[in-house]
Amino acid sequence: MRIDSLEGIQPITQVYGICFNDKGEILVCREGHEGKWQIPGGHPENKETAEETLLRELQEEADVKVKNIKVIGTQKVNYPNNPNAEEGEEFHQVRMYCEVDELMPQTLDPATGNTWERMFVASDKITEYVKWGSVGDAMFNDAICIWVEQKKARQ
Repeated sequence: MRIDSLEGIQPITQVYGICFNDKGEILVCREGHEGKWQIPGGHPENKETAEETLLRELQEEADVKVKNIKVIGTQKVNYPNNPNAEEGEEFHQVRMYCEVDELMPQTLDPATGNTWERMFVASDKITEYVKWGSVGDAMFNDAICIWVEQKKARQ
């Protein structure tokens, strides 16, 4: 279920983007050749909004600039006795749709000093790369529907 606003949804501890190129392929990345493929994103810093977090993380990890950002939805997490006290025991993860505006030359991630591997995969193959179960499958399906709607609107 898509939402239009993140108003009142706090705290947000993760923001990830499902980024489409003009062919409808989805950006995946991984840190080093042995890591798992994932969609880019991360944690808000210095009171960033979800959109600011997404823009920063996409630049740091995947060296991409994006446009047409839309909230797909959130997942509320209840984690009693969470070892990460800063997150708390109840928090939200945000997933967003976006379109790649520019692929830039790859640089080192300032957080880790590593360069992330990136590639685009066919949208119907995304769950072969990013395995997030039924919640992830629904999230990718929602993002693909948005991409199809956006493509139709541009024609």
